[in-house]
Amino acid sequence: MNAVTKTDWNDIARTRGREGLRIVFDKAVAEAGIRKIGSAIEVASELEVPDEALRFESVALWHGQPIPDREWAVKNRIPARNVTLLSGEGAAGKTLLTQQLAVACSLDNDWLGVRPSPGPFMGLYCEDDRDELHRRFASIAAHYNTTLAALPELHALSFAGRDAILAVPDRSGVIQPTDLFTWLMGEAKRIKPKILTIDNAADVYAGNENDRAQVRQFIGLLRRLAIEANTAVLLTAHPSLTGLNTGSGISGSTGWHASVRARMYLKKAKAEGDERADPNERILEVMKSNYGPAGETVSLYWKDGLFVPTESANWLDKRVAENGVDDLFLRLLAQFDGQGRAVSHTVTAPTYAPTMFERDPSAATTGIKKAAFAKAMARLFAASKIHVENYGRPSRPNSKIVAGPTPK
Repeated sequence: MNAVTKTDWNDIARTRGREGLRIVFDKAVAEAGIRKIGSAIEVASELEVPDEALRFESVALWHGQPIPDREWAVKNRIPARNVTLLSGEGAAGKTLLTQQLAVACSLDNDWLGVRPSPGPFMGLYCEDDRDELHRRFASIAAHYNTTLAALPELHALSFAGRDAILAVPDRSGVIQPTDLFTWLMGEAKRIKPKILTIDNAADVYAGNENDRAQVRQFIGLLRRLAIEANTAVLLTAHPSLTGLNTGSGISGSTGWHASVRARMYLKKAKAEGDERADPNERILEVMKSNYGPAGETVSLYWKDGLFVPTESANWLDKRVAENGVDDLFLRLLAQFDGQGRAVSHTVTAPTYAPTMFERDPSAATTGIKKAAFAKAMARLFAASKIHVENYGRPSRPNSKIVAGPTPK
């Protein structure tokens, strides 16, 4: 091995910064014939390196220091300063799900039952054009009862139809960053996003997806981006046919699953028995979480242009249905009152309102039954939208339901 010229690494660090130091160091390593495996470097004794670059530290020195808290971009789903993989078959909705995350992160709001760490968001989208991103973001913002004007910290860029390669193998098969990767690193350091989404792995990775070493080097490159930019990288990917059939959701080498710190899989609901699967249903499953519980399953439903947890969708449908019954109860109450037909809140009364309303021809076509009207009456009483009013002679008093709150 040829002797390596002594280098003042401190001067390089001061004049060219950390990235310049890394470039000079990598060049020196290559010229010295030193073999690199991923991020590990076998350094020859002739090569001087900064003391801080390779220094073991006694953990005894950590005694008495505060134990660092675990940091999450999305608790138990997306760890901070790490790489998370979100896989899903085509048209499953991966991109839409990341856009919903972007809006939730920017607004400090809920995303599929969990509140992400609030702050800036970056999204590099290689499959959808600017107009499609615009339409979806506007729809998602409307879901949160706001507009795009409320999202100044959400930064999106469409690379559809353009060369989006971030990493390529060199002649030795070692994965190297492209100029686009260097630019993306600079943008991430400038914007300082809580989460950086890269959509899709097939568009940004030019290596062999079945080569475990190359896959691991690529994820290591993204991990470096996550650490240096202090962000969480969320990479989307398409599963292979085997990944679809086995339910694992992975594509190519198992290195994808092994190298990331967390992985989620978005899949369409399967048919059960003779019943056809609902095309609007999805299942998001946490397949791996090195720092939290794995196995979390979130049932989703596509509604009004975005995905909502199934429980929320059912709750919304229920609330809409209840509002419809409440409105019908009030309309029938006004109709009966106009006809001089008093109705009662007493179950044993012959003019019990739910019974009378169920029999009315205008309600018969709706299929709303007595029990539904009884629940509507209870809700309306609780909301002070109806009250009981006494009428008739003092010696023979009667009561009836009247619209409006109880008079004071």
